[in-house]
Amino acid sequence: MSLRECFTRAYDLNVAGTNVVTWTYIPLLLKSSSPRILFLAGLSHMTQAAESYFPTPTQPAGWPKTIDFETIGYRCSKTALSMLMLDWAHKLRADGVKAFSVSPGFCATGLGNLGADAMAAMGAVHPSEGARRLVSVAEGARDADSGKILDKIGFLPW
Repeated sequence: MSLRECFTRAYDLNVAGTNVVTWTYIPLLLKSSSPRILFLAGLSHMTQAAESYFPTPTQPAGWPKTIDFETIGYRCSKTALSMLMLDWAHKLRADGVKAFSVSPGFCATGLGNLGADAMAAMGAVHPSEGARRLVSVAEGARDADSGKILDKIGFLPW
């Protein structure tokens, strides 16, 4: 797919779609005695922007670049999703809604047409480990960190 299509599809699903669904169900959420919104930060929050994070090798000098597996649209959309969380946290603070951007970590899910075994060889953990992190936030274990990007080692401070 083209670079533009890479971004358009990722933002449509991860940002626009998430925002529309959230907007639609806020009236139900506000009826909860302990309302929380969890956005999945994914692999792409800024603490993982080190060289070791990129799934493709460093590109040689010159132009054009040949990139067989482009992930920049997805990663940028996940970073934008964390901004969306900040916006919802701000909008719903007076309503007592807690909002989080939670990273389940690098899980062997097969995302990106990579097999779970290949992902595990790259250091991915079983998806149940990521699920445990999400469930603990949903159950209130991290309520003091509302409005933050949470990962396995803590949170990304603003």
